[in-house]
Parts: sequence; C-alpha cells; structure tokens
Amino acid sequence: MPFIRETIARLRLDGERLKAEQFIVLRRPDSGGIIGFGRVKPYRRTHELAGVAVVEEERGRGWGELIVRELVRRFPQDEVYVTTDVPEYFEGLGFLRTEALPPELAAKIERVRESLRPGAVGLVYDRRYERLPEQGRV
Repeated sequence: MPFIRETIARLRLDGERLKAEQFIVLRRPDSGGIIGFGRVKPYRRTHELAGVAVVEEERGRGWGELIVRELVRRFPQDEVYVTTDVPEYFEGLGFLRTEALPPELAAKIERVRESLRPGAVGLVYDRRYERLPEQGRV
C-alpha cells in the first residue's frame, strides 16, 4: 500500500478511504514491481471504479485498459460508475457521460469540481447492455 498511496497522492487521484482489499495490482513478472493498479471503491449505496494508474514508463502499452476491463468484470453491480477529469480515456473503453449519478457520486463530483478537478465528470458503463470493454477499442 505505500507505493499505491504515494502514487495516488502524486497523481492527485481519489485517496479517500483507501483499503488494500479494494485494489487489483498488475505486477512485472520478472521483478514483481508494480506496473499499475485500480480499485472498486465502496460507498453506502453504490460503488465506483477509481484510482486507476499506470507507472509512467509503462504507459501506452494497454495496461490501463487491461486494469479497467478487469475492474469492470469484478464490479459488484451492473452500472459501473467512474468520476474523472479525463473522460475521453474512459469513453474510448465504452463508458458514457451521465448526469444521472447516484447521490454519493454526484456529491463527490461537486466537491472535486470546486477544489481539485474542475473538469471532473461522471461516466457510466452498463454491463447489461454492452459487452465488456475489449482490448484495442481505445
């Protein structure tokens, strides 16, 4: 968790209520070093796909997409929500912008728009109507 906490702080990602069991981690097979990670963040009444990051030297190789696809597969509800200030990335994976967010996520968007992430928006991916994001769609 120290590497994840440091990376989340450095990249100014969502660092609220971090717990190890929320994360999946992609590691280098040779050294075990972390390539990237992401989490399913629980709220009282919903969940959010959050904290997706890939180390700088490994970006552009499809690792982030692999992490997102796996998180979508493991998500505990059909509507997979993400809040982000880089919506284009998630739109390339099949997510759609939405104003109809669960109240907890709508409140988060308002909080971060005012202080940390002025361009933050909510997106949703509905597993009932679409296939899982496939590699190469970005």
